[in-house]
Amino acid sequence: MIQTNNMKPILNLLRYKRYETILPGSVRTLSGFHGFRNPGARLGDSSVFLQSGTKISELPLVVRKVNNIFELYKRMGIEHTATELKPTEEQNEKFVLTFPPEMKEEEREIIDGFNRCYNSSSIFRLLETIPREEVTPLVAVHALRRIIDLENSFEYRNPGATRETIRGTRRNQDTFLRMAFMTMLLEIVCNSRQPKVILDGLNTVMRDQFPASLATYKERLLEELMFCVTEGVFSLLEVCRAINILSMFYEDRKKCLETADKLWFGIVDQYKQINSPESIVAVFTALPSLNKSRNLVMKILEKRALENWDRYDTGDIIEILRVLVEIKYDRISPSFLGMVSEWLALNIHKVKEAEMMTIVYSLLQLNYVDNKLINSLEKVIKHRGCQIAEIDLVTTICDYCHHFRIRSPVVLEGASEYLVYHVAKLSIPQIYSIARIFGYLDFHPTTGFKFWRELESILEQKFIQFKPREIIELLVSFLYIEKFPLNFTGKLFTPYFLDRLHSQPGQDVFFSRIELKLFDAGMKLECKGYGGPYLPKDTSYRPVEIDSRIRRMSNLLFDPLGEILGDYSRIGTQVLLSALPLHPSYIVDLMIYPTRAEALLRFGFKTENSSNIAVLVHLPEHYDRRGVHLLGSQAMRIRHLKTMGFRVMTVDYLKLSQLLHKPSQLKDYLRVQYSEVRKNTETK
Repeated sequence: MIQTNNMKPILNLLRYKRYETILPGSVRTLSGFHGFRNPGARLGDSSVFLQSGTKISELPLVVRKVNNIFELYKRMGIEHTATELKPTEEQNEKFVLTFPPEMKEEEREIIDGFNRCYNSSSIFRLLETIPREEVTPLVAVHALRRIIDLENSFEYRNPGATRETIRGTRRNQDTFLRMAFMTMLLEIVCNSRQPKVILDGLNTVMRDQFPASLATYKERLLEELMFCVTEGVFSLLEVCRAINILSMFYEDRKKCLETADKLWFGIVDQYKQINSPESIVAVFTALPSLNKSRNLVMKILEKRALENWDRYDTGDIIEILRVLVEIKYDRISPSFLGMVSEWLALNIHKVKEAEMMTIVYSLLQLNYVDNKLINSLEKVIKHRGCQIAEIDLVTTICDYCHHFRIRSPVVLEGASEYLVYHVAKLSIPQIYSIARIFGYLDFHPTTGFKFWRELESILEQKFIQFKPREIIELLVSFLYIEKFPLNFTGKLFTPYFLDRLHSQPGQDVFFSRIELKLFDAGMKLECKGYGGPYLPKDTSYRPVEIDSRIRRMSNLLFDPLGEILGDYSRIGTQVLLSALPLHPSYIVDLMIYPTRAEALLRFGFKTENSSNIAVLVHLPEHYDRRGVHLLGSQAMRIRHLKTMGFRVMTVDYLKLSQLLHKPSQLKDYLRVQYSEVRKNTETK
């Protein structure tokens, strides 16, 4: 088992794990240049097991096949004095790497000549006139790119066309001349051992639509890339670029990922070089192109990114978050996203509105929130307020507060003022995002009359533009905070609107019908001027989806409540209220009846309910993020039950869960809650 905390010495050994002697085969020559070797002649595939914490992964590994036993001894640090194993001076010179400091004038002139060519045959004619020694790797890779660009352009403009000259390129097969020059150019690129040249060549041949008998040159370039990475020729940034290129190298996406995965060791082997924002972001951009090795690389990145958190600029943070959202990574360390929150708090004055919107949206997709991030959002709303030019920034912050149940007076007041100030500019999705959070979080804005007047006016104007599900959800959210939209009832209960409602996708139709029934019942209960109910009563008692935690806790509370009352027959669980919609809001978790006989009765709009106690189990999601205020839907539920005459006893799910294994304390808690309800009733 290999641990990941000290990878480099192990990787150096693993690269030469498989040893094979390769006999030189016959090589065909063309115009004085060696043809392609068999792909895979120098490299082999293997695998290695890596352990990171408790997780063990099997990752692909590229291993170099040994042609020279002296080279093997040298790389493993084994001395050997046999003179026949030592390389000759001529062989030594073949391993000398040449990296020209800058492009020569001769190279520039040749490249300019390629740029003036209008088809690939012109380039072939030009290559015939250039001496072999002047076709340097830079010249060769540029010629390749120019040939493929011109051929692709011709094929795009003339789909299905064929070239009629011997120097041209046919769609289904390559001419001999093209094969000869492409072979020469690719061999020069492969033998260059220059990372930028090899990467440029890979990126170029990937776009070649005319491979035919030269299809193996892709594999030849790929082999050279793998070979150079194992040799440490490629820098960390170049390895990352190579991974991104390989992710699109083949038409088969699965094969692309398998190939790119083989370069993971090129990152891990240089993990000490992951020490700057540029290198960290580069490795992050390679993550979507990795598959099996992604988790291992991500663990290294998290550690390195935390060490350099104060050196990032806004673009770095956005790129990191973009990658995490793209790969839908769900095992991110909270400390890593906490670093992003810390960075934002420190640099919020430098972040532009569009950038802020991107960061908030990304964190919403990653399902992350903390107090520092909330403080940053409050600062944005408080200091910029109605001067925010990017409307989507405000709506994204509202969506963020809605998702995480953030009941921030600063944000909510700012959003209400922004809607009043910019109502004429708002689109339908923007109105929806801002308007729904007030009822959802049970918050009454201080803008009061102005806010509701502007909102009612814009909804009247654009009612038809909202999706049925959205407009129903908005109107129900107004009921949560006792705002009764009487003006819209005439638009809801019409054949035209109901036809629109039933033309939605199936899931939206189901949700819209349930919420419309809730709206109808809620208006009937609380709004005196309402002429409904307009919808028929539910006659088929279909199963209603109730949170399994509530159902389970209700059953567990049956016995202790029965002991407190001294009569188990006076308790009912999951009680449906007659004449009311089959909606979770109108299903009582536990009902305490005054007598055994009354437990057989049904209760609803017009029954006498004052002797009954409705027990409601509140989950953590029924409160705002701080666990202090009930959400609007739960506040309305309690209000409706009291309107029907029920006494309401609320119990906290988390508190009950802690007391389940302490029967005496559980009874004491329930007894206190029960006594409080009875005391309040007697006082009234």
